[in-house]
Amino acid sequence: MTVLLPDGVGIRMMRSSDMSQVRALHTKLLPIAYPTTFFVQLLVQPQHMCLVATYDGKIIAFASATIETRRSTPGPLGSTADQDRPRGGALRVTLLTLGVSPEFRRQGIARRLVHEVVQRLRSSYGAPCHKSPHASSLSESDSTDAVILCAEVARNNSSGQSFYSHLGMQRQLEADKQSGFGSKAHTCTVLGVMRTIPVS
Repeated sequence: MTVLLPDGVGIRMMRSSDMSQVRALHTKLLPIAYPTTFFVQLLVQPQHMCLVATYDGKIIAFASATIETRRSTPGPLGSTADQDRPRGGALRVTLLTLGVSPEFRRQGIARRLVHEVVQRLRSSYGAPCHKSPHASSLSESDSTDAVILCAEVARNNSSGQSFYSHLGMQRQLEADKQSGFGSKAHTCTVLGVMRTIPVS
């Protein structure tokens, strides 16, 4: 089911002219100091994507992600057979960053951004996707039509963990680890599944 956005809020791809606004919002909302190269990669690398939510011409939220791909392997008659699927069948999308300005939270914007960025990345490699609430229900035969969604969240960020839980993502049992880019925030991994269905 589509998550409705508040009146006046729109979602679009990040543009090069947005970089200063997006970077400033990352700095304001997240505990990690992302370098300029991170934002450049979101713009130029095809397996990366950043969506922004805007209101009254200003960027109020963002979601960035990357999709795991494999090198092309020629198939019959020069076709490529499942070259973009990681081992195990399902594509894997890793949510890199997600943030919403405080005054716009709890209005469904973050949820819509996650759905949009995953669907747009998945659509670049095949059919659109729809959320599946339980990763354990994914059978081997279904795995070729599914997206595995992964994210890291600070262990002391209870609201963030609750948000991902409502998306059907489950916290993985693993040792604490430090995030990149010099951050001292310890994180845990959350994992879920989004299953694709044919377009009618």
